[in-house]
Amino acid sequence: MNRKKAKQMWLFSIVFYGGALLFVVLGEGRIPLSPILLDLILILATVPLLCSYHQLSHLKQLDLEQQVRERTEELEKALQTAESASQSKSDFLANMSHELRTPLNAILGFSSAMQHEAFGPINSPVYREYAARIYKSGEHLLSLINDILDLSKIEANKQQVKSEWIDIDNVLSDVLKIVSGYPEAEKRQIEVVDHDPFPKLLADVRLLRQVLLNLLSNAVKFTKDNGHIFIDLDINERGDFLVSVSDNGIGIPADKLSAVMTPFVQVENVMTRTHKGSGLGLSLVDRIMHLHGGRVEIKSQLGEGTTVTLIFPAMRVEKFQDIVIG
Repeated sequence: MNRKKAKQMWLFSIVFYGGALLFVVLGEGRIPLSPILLDLILILATVPLLCSYHQLSHLKQLDLEQQVRERTEELEKALQTAESASQSKSDFLANMSHELRTPLNAILGFSSAMQHEAFGPINSPVYREYAARIYKSGEHLLSLINDILDLSKIEANKQQVKSEWIDIDNVLSDVLKIVSGYPEAEKRQIEVVDHDPFPKLLADVRLLRQVLLNLLSNAVKFTKDNGHIFIDLDINERGDFLVSVSDNGIGIPADKLSAVMTPFVQVENVMTRTHKGSGLGLSLVDRIMHLHGGRVEIKSQLGEGTTVTLIFPAMRVEKFQDIVIG
């Protein structure tokens, strides 16, 4: 506000804090004011305005801090509720999986005995076919239940890793024997790429076998007849142990690649998918690799195939251990 406009003002009202109250009222009409008096009035008018602004800012700051504290408390409570719900879900899945698996094992045992006529011949071939279907369906259901049980254990931090030095070729051999028994595997060519003897790997044998079985099962499932599946072993420049499973199957769309390791997520639409499964295979692989301090990398191109690489840290490779200790 300049002096010319101040001289034209009709009314000034000035409020003072600290017990002093001063009113300067300029009546109607032009009142001549000396420059010194005008400056004094402007200064006195500015002081309470600045005080009021400072107090208002301080109150707003306190109010903002209170809102932040309240919001933080709400978020902490929401996080605790979510963690409690997640824990309850994992416990429920673990308990239900156990309760379902117990009678299911009995169904598998009895249907297997009937299928092989362990206690005498079954005269009707239809009954034998029914027994075979019951057994096959029971096996599929048991596989899904085991996946859910393993996932719930990992999420509940109850999955123990029993590491030991293992020969990866022996584990691969065991897994290939299982996969070769799949009906679809007969129409796929599965090949282990030739390699020199590799150092032993520090890992949990059961979990490693499950990881490889999940990857090869997916490769068989999503590769067309007469397709090729390759298993390759390598050690990178950092000393990490790499296990890659590649196929020339249907591949994964680029916009779905980041979601394939999310539990229960399937690339195909629920109404149109042609492949069975719970969508837990890759999510289990990812979590098991994290339990080993490793990670999973996926490269895929729609219509050309997929390569999934397991990366175990160098500290789990025998030769690296020898170098460090030596």
